[in-house]
Amino acid sequence: MLSLQTSSDTLERNVPLIRLEDDADLREIYEFGRKLGQGSFGVVYEATHIETQTKWAIKEVCRPAAGSSKAEMLELEINILKQVNHAHIIRLQEVYHTTKMTYLVTELCVGGELKHLLQRKKFLTEDETRHIICSLADAVVYLHKRDIVHRDLKLENILVQNDLDEDDNGRINIKVRCGRGYSQWCDVWSIGVVMYMLLCGEPPFVSKTKANLLKEIMNKEVKFTQPIWATVSDAAKNLLTCLLKADPAYRMSANQLLENPWITGDTNVPAMPSNVLEMMRNHLEQKESKTMMKI
Repeated sequence: MLSLQTSSDTLERNVPLIRLEDDADLREIYEFGRKLGQGSFGVVYEATHIETQTKWAIKEVCRPAAGSSKAEMLELEINILKQVNHAHIIRLQEVYHTTKMTYLVTELCVGGELKHLLQRKKFLTEDETRHIICSLADAVVYLHKRDIVHRDLKLENILVQNDLDEDDNGRINIKVRCGRGYSQWCDVWSIGVVMYMLLCGEPPFVSKTKANLLKEIMNKEVKFTQPIWATVSDAAKNLLTCLLKADPAYRMSANQLLENPWITGDTNVPAMPSNVLEMMRNHLEQKESKTMMKI
């Protein structure tokens, strides 16, 4: 449940909320560029502040089209983003309102969605994955301390500042969306799903229907059957088993995750030769090509 605390650590940032007469007025402040993505009730564009030439991301929401419930969710998102100030959480710069539209101006993450990065790379190394999971867990701990549950952690909602490569681990930012009726433990389980997918390129549970998927999650231990798991350390697999426990009582907290030896580096994770990882990527690409040919 969301708690709007008022301690010195959680006082709202001074985010300007500006009312405009017309939507065209915003085009005199920002030059809109390419479309970055579309959510359930908003479209996100890259935009350049005309005076400073600084690039931002602008989320555009038509309130009447979104409906009353989603308009309330938008207000909740704005209120939360005004409270948070963390290196790995998207920063809200300003908000514009017109008669029908709301525009959220946030920092731009040029690396795009983590989902697209994973699609390009097929899977990530343990070092790359560790950096992402550590950043993600750190952001979740920050939110949980403020009684904020993200509730929607997934690859599409994780944005990368830069492409991950040998010289730049990138900075990960998450979109904050909060809801009621879920506990903090759901965020930890979602981190486990993200970690699993980063390491092997596939989800841990694959049933086609919602009912069967729920049954699979509740009744099955996570498996490591794909060939790629032979290149992953036991420490990483043990951590995944703890994160993906169906019963929250046996699942570790986000704080415990940050203290886990796989995260802190207190365990030996053998470096997999780059040629072996490249062979695995080629194997997955060939498998993907054959599947497309069958279709």
